[in-house]
Amino acid sequence: MVEAKKVPDTPEDVKNKNKTKNKVAKKPAKEDKPVKDVAKKPAPKGAAVVASANKGSFIARAKKFLRGAWTELKKVNWLGRKELVAFTGVVLVSVFIVGSAIFVVDTLLSKVLSLVIK
Repeated sequence: MVEAKKVPDTPEDVKNKNKTKNKVAKKPAKEDKPVKDVAKKPAPKGAAVVASANKGSFIARAKKFLRGAWTELKKVNWLGRKELVAFTGVVLVSVFIVGSAIFVVDTLLSKVLSLVIK
């Protein structure tokens, strides 16, 4: 038997193959349930006093906040001295360049405006 030569795929054939490969059976869309209109019920008269008593004193809440802040500060990856000096240098050089550019533009504009006004 004579074997047929395989014809190379054209770009369109490749696209069609990729489209059929990438097709995934889609799940039917779920119907949205209607949202219930639930209004908050008014709190009983004594509830405000109980809620404020449960919050704790200002000092206790401040201590809790500071403990949490200290815990988060322990998690920070602080820079070493070498990195700190290098990054500070980059910032100072950048500030100098931008400041110089603003100075030059400001000086030029003031000269131009002084010539226009005279």
